[in-house]
Amino acid sequence: MPIPRPMLPTLLAVLLFMPSLTLAQALFQYGEPYMAVTDASQATLVAGPKKGAPPLAAGSKVFVLSVADGWATVELDEPDALPASAHRYRLPFAALAGQPGKTFTERPAWAPAPGDPALAERDVVGYEDDSWIMVREGAAKPRRIAKGRSPAVSPDASLLAYAPDAGGGIVVVDLTGKAKPRHIATKPVDVREIHFAPDSRRLAWRVDAGTEQKRNDRIETLDLAAPEAKPAVLATGLPADASFQGFGQDGKSLLVFAYDDDNSQLRRLGLDGKILGQQAVSAFTDAILASSADRYLPSPATDTLLLAGTGVRPTPAMTPWLSDTGSALFLCDLGSGTNYRLTPRQLVAFFPAWTPDGQRIYFVGLKESPAYGTPHLYRMNADGTGLTDLGKGTVPSVGTRP
Repeated sequence: MPIPRPMLPTLLAVLLFMPSLTLAQALFQYGEPYMAVTDASQATLVAGPKKGAPPLAAGSKVFVLSVADGWATVELDEPDALPASAHRYRLPFAALAGQPGKTFTERPAWAPAPGDPALAERDVVGYEDDSWIMVREGAAKPRRIAKGRSPAVSPDASLLAYAPDAGGGIVVVDLTGKAKPRHIATKPVDVREIHFAPDSRRLAWRVDAGTEQKRNDRIETLDLAAPEAKPAVLATGLPADASFQGFGQDGKSLLVFAYDDDNSQLRRLGLDGKILGQQAVSAFTDAILASSADRYLPSPATDTLLLAGTGVRPTPAMTPWLSDTGSALFLCDLGSGTNYRLTPRQLVAFFPAWTPDGQRIYFVGLKESPAYGTPHLYRMNADGTGLTDLGKGTVPSVGTRP
């Protein structure tokens, strides 16, 4: 079921005509436009406790929630306020001033153009549904594979790998039906963050090792084309708050997200585990609500684009039931140090996955209403257009049949 993509359309159209915001970029904080009040004379309180409400004043910093008929609804930036006590005001949009930031307010020139929609019919998606690993091929009815977690589909859609509930390690299933499932033993047995290389013949994963006091997680790999091959160690010493994001475009490097609050880094490692380079997340994003669960996935089509799934401020309708921050998907251009929000405010978006051609994105979405809803799988083009609800599911991985 297609759904619209209302990323503050009226607000963004207005922002484009503000002289101070060049190149259609604006300062966003935690996923929303962040502006300063220049004239508070017509501001009225519309939400939040009236008793002790701080008066809006010139210079007050606010998050812009919506704009209609020249009037804006804003939320005062109160770092110590609880969501239930947040103060919101209504005032003329002309009484707000913005400044340039790293977030584009409309589709940037560097965003990929939508590809052939017929290609989605060849996509094969592995995902979780409760405790089951499921596979969805094009528009066909999804089928159950086994109980497990962390599914990974090879880029050519011939293989599915997952961590089984029983026995540990990894199971690799031939989706073409030409070979029996293969079990790969690991020690320790718990694995996660499973990824195929671009050539579909190599598999890599993270092994949880060490103790809670001293973690020594590692990344291992296996050449699936060699039947007698054993796993080889690629990198060691991963801390608990670092995550393996997958292979680089050339298949000769690994991407690791190292979470460190305001100093989080993306690190590119060689297959020998040595650091080839790193870049602070702040180099291409405005302020975000970062966590160790964030995703930063390199585009399979180009080394300059990155798909980010990170924390943002939830909408007012989400705050009564969402136990954590919101989450949204951003397309980031490493060359220009800019980004573009892909998903609408009304959808909590997480667990993104690229198609091998870099033209489509699958992810998990949770609507702001009804509260405590069911996570669904979504598909969209790499520029955020064509958002489509695919039904119940979570943690997708996708390949495309030739």
